[in-house]
Amino acid sequence: MLHAGQYFCVPGRFSLHARNSRGIIMRRAGWRGLFMIGGPVEHRGRLRYIDQCSDTTLVQPVRRGDPCLNLLYFPAGVFQTAHTHPSDRLGLVLSGRGTCVARNAGADARVALEAGMIFCIHANGRHHFATDRGDEMRVLAYHPDSDCGPTDDDHPMINRTIVDGVSARTLAAIRTTGDATLERS
Repeated sequence: MLHAGQYFCVPGRFSLHARNSRGIIMRRAGWRGLFMIGGPVEHRGRLRYIDQCSDTTLVQPVRRGDPCLNLLYFPAGVFQTAHTHPSDRLGLVLSGRGTCVARNAGADARVALEAGMIFCIHANGRHHFATDRGDEMRVLAYHPDSDCGPTDDDHPMINRTIVDGVSARTLAAIRTTGDATLERS
């Protein structure tokens, strides 16, 4: 049973039975994440972001390039620097309110955001978020891709396996070759 503020990742098909509940399902075709249930989502992020905002990666990329799910925290009175992302972003406003200002056909479009709203920012769409002095905002953000995460040649197990004082990462003679993945979708 899930409670308010929780999130989950399911590899493959599943059924969901909910009463008097609201949520959002975000999916990337062909990707199989690791089963997990997390939360409740914290109030502020643990990592520094931009312009006094913070974030926490809730669902980590299993491999570099995989999708991830983040909590974004916008403090009261923030006016972010305009920016873009190389892929689409889906967002769910968890709490608070703010404004998304997006460049659309050469003009700025202002969208008021409040708890429960879902939005999409398309790849390379120039935008920024702002909050009023008395309002902070928390957003659940889905990234369909990432530029971080482990690879076959760079992950904690291989990096921190030491043979005679040397990381196994650099010892080609003992490294597993081929596709070590048990299951691909």
